[in-house]
Amino acid sequence: MTGFGRRGREISAPAVRADTAARSAHAIGRIVGLFGLTGLLLAIAAAIFWTLQSIDEPHAEITRAEQRVIEIVNQPITHLPRSGALAMFSPGWFHPGATRPDFNNVDIRATQEFPYDADEHVTSDLNPTEMFIGSELEFNAMTKYFYTDRTLPKKRLSDSEMVEINGLYRVIGRNEQAISMRWLTIAGLVAIGICLGSVLLLLMRRTHLLPTD
Repeated sequence: MTGFGRRGREISAPAVRADTAARSAHAIGRIVGLFGLTGLLLAIAAAIFWTLQSIDEPHAEITRAEQRVIEIVNQPITHLPRSGALAMFSPGWFHPGATRPDFNNVDIRATQEFPYDADEHVTSDLNPTEMFIGSELEFNAMTKYFYTDRTLPKKRLSDSEMVEINGLYRVIGRNEQAISMRWLTIAGLVAIGICLGSVLLLLMRRTHLLPTD
């Protein structure tokens, strides 16, 4: 009887050791998985940070291009004291609002208008003491978005100035697209990070619940 008992223990001991080894290997595998997921999350966080930083450059290019457009569109015009025959525009020079240009495609040369050409001098109810030279002026629906002072008519732009604005519009459009792509990239990285974070939390919980013996 005793011999059988000893032999029984000799048979079961390797099984216990094998089970313990399997559990240890499983635990190590989960720990390795934890480190791997943590590394991926750190890499994603770094990528998000880098992408956010890279948005500053296209924003700066847009700001510079817009400032140059504003300078060209709002150039000074000739102011004269009101006298003699003149054409009156009312109410004001422009209707409220403005269309945002399609920066990637518009050619402002095609939308330049000369509504003041018929009269030598023009004015509006906003300028009770002044008049302006009609042939110096223009209206352009595709630059109106950048009018800064709507109490004054706008200077007629030369062909070279309009070509420059077209180029500046392309800079704005290209950089707006770049910013949109960066935000989409960030959104994708955040979504991946959330998924990986959920897996990491689940794995941490399961690892914590593993038996220690």
